[in-house]
Amino acid sequence: MKEDLLTKFLKLMSSKISDSDLELINLGKSLGLDLVSFADLRASQEDKFTDEIRIKALDIMNKNKENVLNTTDSFYVGSIDFMVSDEPKGKSFFLLETNGGSHRGVSIITKKQQSLLYDGYLEAINQAIKRKKINLKKVFILIGVTINDELIHEKVIMVEYFRKKLKSNGYSVKIFNTKNYDKNFKAEVVFLIADYRQLSKSLSFSNKWIKYKGEKVSVLIGDGITRRFKNKNFSKLIRKDFRGIESIIVNPIYKITDDKSLTYLASYFCKNLLKKYNLKYLLFTKAFNEKELVDKLKFFIKEYKKSFIIKPSGGSGGAGVIPISKREDLLNIKNLVEKSKNEFFAKFRKDRDPFPYTIQEMANFSLIDWQEGKHTFDLRIYLAQREGKVIPIGGLARIAREEFIHKQNLNKQEFVVNLSGYNGQIEVERGIGFSNNNSKLLNLTIEDFTNMFCIGCVLFASMVKNYYKIINFSDWGKIID
Repeated sequence: MKEDLLTKFLKLMSSKISDSDLELINLGKSLGLDLVSFADLRASQEDKFTDEIRIKALDIMNKNKENVLNTTDSFYVGSIDFMVSDEPKGKSFFLLETNGGSHRGVSIITKKQQSLLYDGYLEAINQAIKRKKINLKKVFILIGVTINDELIHEKVIMVEYFRKKLKSNGYSVKIFNTKNYDKNFKAEVVFLIADYRQLSKSLSFSNKWIKYKGEKVSVLIGDGITRRFKNKNFSKLIRKDFRGIESIIVNPIYKITDDKSLTYLASYFCKNLLKKYNLKYLLFTKAFNEKELVDKLKFFIKEYKKSFIIKPSGGSGGAGVIPISKREDLLNIKNLVEKSKNEFFAKFRKDRDPFPYTIQEMANFSLIDWQEGKHTFDLRIYLAQREGKVIPIGGLARIAREEFIHKQNLNKQEFVVNLSGYNGQIEVERGIGFSNNNSKLLNLTIEDFTNMFCIGCVLFASMVKNYYKIINFSDWGKIID
């Protein structure tokens, strides 16, 4: 019988791991994965280039404390995706989405950048260790992954980083999967890695704790765990007072990062602050059912003469994201909405609701020359908490699958940039690391990257500051500009 990836993960973690074992190609061989393209993309990253941008961004934000978190238990790690627009005065950026603590693809950033990112998770773990001294026998950390995750090598790198850090601080550490978990094993810090299907049968919520088979969970790493967790009391506390939950969630603001419209609302609430970093604002709203979605799209296209994009709630990998041209036959809108829903359900099944949908204006975006054609692209910026501040880490550019032709009806493949998840395909070859040479390919300056780094930090700080204002916003009858 073929070993599953979680079994391979545990077998590797049970052995002594050297730095050489963690090199991507060697790590891939140990897990039966081909990671050559990952290694190539990481090699395109340039620490010196990114360090310069990070220092500039932090210097700018420190002057007015723009990246300071007003609480240290709301945000630990995240990422933000942009597209670029050419304006008369230079480049501006428009926000696509934010993402929480379920990072996929981070093995393509440099080891230095990975350390900065993983230190954000360690902020949560260290908070749990402090609490342990009060009322717990051990710190129990749950890490969720997708079923048969083909990026499991990234969890090896992450957990090994945690293990080394914790052991260097004098803590005993043990790592399990669901097949061999022993709740009586004596260790100060215990990691359990499991896929979402396994966890769906084993998690409960009582007395303010998320529990795995009745045992209190100290830290949950992976937005996918809480997103799939069906418990009325838990859901109520997330919306009303997530500090009423004793388990530390990375991140408890996942309701905002899951919902594109709430991410845009967070940026709207700090609009004046972000304008100086050239963030371009687009029309947006949301729809809570299919009829409202179809009706709003028809009205907005006629009223504003603009193209729009629809995005389901809690989606990933581009599933269900559909561009709708201002030239679209209005009678076909319902068919496009049905296509979006079918895409979403094909990936997430019928037990997950794509509503509320976000409707966002489509912007004029920059194109780059790529493989003898013009392509759209986006940029992902990784961020983490460090001592109560949001800091930028690094990132990459992602090139769309197909050449942008701009026919009358927009082709979704001209916009699909996801490298690790769309229709289950991993296509790292379309990624570009941040470096001096690649900035020329992208036609972006140091100042452009600095602006994006600042926008990401300020936006997550705003989400934390305005969490309840954002999560309880209800005036969705209009379009927000």
